[in-house]
Amino acid sequence: MTEAMRAPSRSADSPAARAPLRWTPGPDELRLPSDDDEPTPKTTRQSVTIFYCFDCLRSHWRGQRDVFVGADQFIHRVPDYDPKTNPDKPPIALDVYVAFGVANRHRGSYVPWEEGKVPDFVMEVAAPWSREQDAEEKPGIYAEMGVPEFFLYDPDDCLDPPLSGFELCDGKYKPLPKEELREGIVGVRSKVLELCLCLVPLGPEPMDLTLRLYDPATDELMPTNLELAAREQQAEAEKAKLESEKAKLEAEKAKLEAETTKMESEAADAQTKVAELEALADKLRRD
Repeated sequence: MTEAMRAPSRSADSPAARAPLRWTPGPDELRLPSDDDEPTPKTTRQSVTIFYCFDCLRSHWRGQRDVFVGADQFIHRVPDYDPKTNPDKPPIALDVYVAFGVANRHRGSYVPWEEGKVPDFVMEVAAPWSREQDAEEKPGIYAEMGVPEFFLYDPDDCLDPPLSGFELCDGKYKPLPKEELREGIVGVRSKVLELCLCLVPLGPEPMDLTLRLYDPATDELMPTNLELAAREQQAEAEKAKLESEKAKLEAEKAKLEAETTKMESEAADAQTKVAELEALADKLRRD
């Protein structure tokens, strides 16, 4: 897939596209907090979902210098935030986000005014203790910041619907429609990512992931790390099988060549004996 297809939110005339990429942290990124010293617990389903999306999206834009995929990081809202002296508008913890037109580098947090833009895509994965904030408070904050797309997923299936997507229209979020991606799979298409998020049936393992990313360009679900490992293991097994069969064929070939050489040697010996007998017969006739 081309860069233009993968980054539809960028245009050649956009400020983000024209601005040089920042490869070092800005002063506010270094100064503002990257955590609040309070541990944020996560359920297993929440963690697995975040890791899966983070890994898939990073892999999808692997090698592109101007696409950044982040997870479980702060996004700052005001430059003068201080938890003691100015606690208004504290930073928000993003579960998964994608920003086009910014440097693909390590970040402690995301500072929009230093990057020149807000993220293009944000997804929150709800937990029992954050569900109300994720569903009611954060959409308004992200809309105010100007984030083009916001997705919300509840792995515990307590929200109705458990998966929803929204696009920013006139400063407010408008729901993105559900659609049948292929037979048996219904999801929500991200216009920004040109990918789809969908829910698939649970697999044989009790902790299988239900949220999956689907790539319409390949008509495939993006694999989990476990699936990738299984594919690699299968590929290694098939490779070992092919190498074993190749070795067997080479051994059989060597055996056939040895037998052929033996037969040719025996045939040469036979011809020599025939010639000797013919010479002897010819001599007897002359005598």
